[in-house]
Amino acid sequence: MLARMVRRTFVLAAALLWAIPVPRTAEGQEPAAIRVERLPASLAGTWEFALGDPPGGIADLDALPFRPIAVPGSWQAAGFPGHGTGWYRVPIDLDPSLSIVPLAFACSQIRDVDEVYLDGQPIGRTGGFPPAYDKGTVVERIYELPPSRSSVPGRHVLAVRVYNAGPRGGGITGTPRLVAVSAAFHARTMREAPRALLAAAFGALGLFSLFFFLRDRGQTDFLFFFLTTSVTAVFIVSWLSVWAAFGLPLTFLFRLGHAGVFVLPALAWVLFLKFFERPMGRLHRVLLTAQAAGALACLFWPRPDDIYYTFPLGGLLGAAAAADVVAHLGRAARRRVRHARPLLAAALAAVLAAAFDSAGLLALGVGASIDIALSGPAFFVLMSVLLAALADRLARLRLAASTDPLTSLANRAVLFDRIRLEIARARRSAHPVALAILDLDGFKGFNDRYGHVAGDRLLVAVAAAITEAIRDTDLAARFGGDEFVVLLPETNATRAVACLERIREGIARARVSGTRDGTTASAGVAVFDPNVRASVSVSAWLRQADAALYAAKTAGRDRVLVAHGAPPAAASGDRVPSDDASIRRVPGSPP
Repeated sequence: MLARMVRRTFVLAAALLWAIPVPRTAEGQEPAAIRVERLPASLAGTWEFALGDPPGGIADLDALPFRPIAVPGSWQAAGFPGHGTGWYRVPIDLDPSLSIVPLAFACSQIRDVDEVYLDGQPIGRTGGFPPAYDKGTVVERIYELPPSRSSVPGRHVLAVRVYNAGPRGGGITGTPRLVAVSAAFHARTMREAPRALLAAAFGALGLFSLFFFLRDRGQTDFLFFFLTTSVTAVFIVSWLSVWAAFGLPLTFLFRLGHAGVFVLPALAWVLFLKFFERPMGRLHRVLLTAQAAGALACLFWPRPDDIYYTFPLGGLLGAAAAADVVAHLGRAARRRVRHARPLLAAALAAVLAAAFDSAGLLALGVGASIDIALSGPAFFVLMSVLLAALADRLARLRLAASTDPLTSLANRAVLFDRIRLEIARARRSAHPVALAILDLDGFKGFNDRYGHVAGDRLLVAVAAAITEAIRDTDLAARFGGDEFVVLLPETNATRAVACLERIREGIARARVSGTRDGTTASAGVAVFDPNVRASVSVSAWLRQADAALYAAKTAGRDRVLVAHGAPPAAASGDRVPSDDASIRRVPGSPP
């Protein structure tokens, strides 16, 4: 009796449960609409999905066997195997308060091609469906809803047609949203503006280095720096969504961006090899060849989606290049090589940032998304430090090429260029300019007594005395051996003699450790005054000052004499004997 009553109870409960209506999400009734009351509104949740295309297009969409699917996410991960074309749809319920707001459908990523419909009306497409396949994976979608539909409150159906070529999963992989049109474009601009600014910063570094290279074609390091930073800028801008508005082939941008994964490490590697003047070994050539092959595959492989298979190779080659650079910088830093330590710190920061970003992209539980990637800023810091090192080395090279290595005064090449410049300036401004040649008295005997090391120290002390006695606009140069030249712009004979007397007295006081005495100096001064004569050649002017120096030596040394009259006619390099008509003894000089 009791058993019969229990049996009847179960039968009655089953009948009641069977009679309760339930929403059919497989092939019947649509799921509940997503209520949109305020903006921005997330459309993440349960949608419907079906593989394939309906025979009659969007009008025949109900013929597909739709099943529920979680959005965002790939349809392969949701249990729909295979690639090709699939349809998403979801009903939305617009609040009447939104009828006056221009609305847009926005999604950060849809793999790989899509077109979106609202109530059967197309509102936007990104990429191209086969047979004219154009991969639009990396482009953020913003589609403005037609006001004729979005201004009507109540229920609407949003449908998204997606094509995925594989091997990666496809579908609506970013969070779909309904937002105001202005807010959608503003948000995308704010997300992508840092990338654009970073690309512009790399471009500015490249143009700066190109300027140095064009001024000195022998500095090929700057050319490689320009190539590296320019490719980096192109790599960054290839990921911007703005290119979709210009009608550029999105597959080309996809290829270009992924080729940069191979090209950038290779160029940076070569740049560091050149900067540290390291020979390119066999292993370097093999790895660089592999990187070049990977870049060519990204650009020219027939099926663009197969490029994904090259990612592990690109990561390994980039890691090998980074390891080689960091290892060499570490050894150079231990040897205290100039610029090695700041470069090592910047390189380590760039490597750690790349590892952090890679972990985020591979969903390893750490790291960041590509929207806030750290690799770009860290690499910019590294390239900025490297450019500073390149500029410093160039400045040192130019300084070494223009100065005397012992005294740090200007050398003969700089002197002759400056003399020509001052002659031209004097002719334009009608101001006199003075030139003096100094020679140390008895310097050979000083060397014989105290040795050449002490003699070199004395020359350094003499150079310091000369530099201390002249103005910033004047030029002091080592002419050779123990001879020096001083060029005094906008200076007449009287002021030139006063300056040379200060120099002569400073040299007489100069001493070096380990010696009991120093030396004296004789000087000959020649003044070019464009008001007296129209012009003078460099060699004639030097011969005139040299003649005055010869006269000072002949008259007893340790004195300053001024040459007057026309420059001597002797051949360049000859000592010209002085006479009383052309050489004047300066009052106060020793007899």
